[in-house]
Amino acid sequence: MSKARGERTLVYCVASTVDHQIAREDESIEGLLTEGHHVTDYLDSLRRYDTVLMGRRTYDWGCRHGVEPGQPVPAYAHMRQYVFSRTLPASTHPQLEVIREDAAAFTRRLKQAPGGSIYLCGGGLLAGQLLEDGLVDELILKVNPVVFGRGIPAFGQLARGCALSLLDAKVYNNGVVFLHYAIT
Repeated sequence: MSKARGERTLVYCVASTVDHQIAREDESIEGLLTEGHHVTDYLDSLRRYDTVLMGRRTYDWGCRHGVEPGQPVPAYAHMRQYVFSRTLPASTHPQLEVIREDAAAFTRRLKQAPGGSIYLCGGGLLAGQLLEDGLVDELILKVNPVVFGRGIPAFGQLARGCALSLLDAKVYNNGVVFLHYAIT
């Protein structure tokens, strides 16, 4: 999928298992490596973005792991943060906005607005929807050396796939591999 001239780039960057699960069925991430040079590289890469999108389950997961409900995610402190949810209460924090409208329609407008690259943090259902709607421009898979078998898939339940073109690959000593693709 080619993006329009001047349009912002939407990048789905997600940690996954070799079998493309982003979490276990109970939403835990036990088995994904949370320490190492790959984490430093990931955190450094966040400077690329000025906006982050996430689904409600991803935001709720963050709240269970230290994010104060109704507040922005500290790791994304330099970004404007949007959470898609029809049930979360509105945030009073100026950096965090709860979006109740259709994710694809909102994202389409956001990509046309001035600004830098947009980080799609998750989750799998949101990523799958935006991918099927042709709104994701790049994919960065942070593949961890583990197989969950079952869990939360990185792309939800896609009705159709898409072609990818490899832009870069980096292998870390701990077995994590970063794969950077353009959506074609």
